[in-house]
Amino acid sequence: MIKIKVSYERPEELERILDRLRPEVKSMKVARNQEGQFKKAYIEVKEKEGF
Repeated sequence: MIKIKVSYERPEELERILDRLRPEVKSMKVARNQEGQFKKAYIEVKEKEGF
């Protein structure tokens, strides 16, 4: 399993990342604590066979 931590300022930035990863995204979770300049999201990506 591959997990990616993403920091972003605007929701559009997160959407742009998700659009690029969309076929491979298994799940995505937005962090509870969204205080401060940067917000956080955690993306889990499917592993390809043979890795």
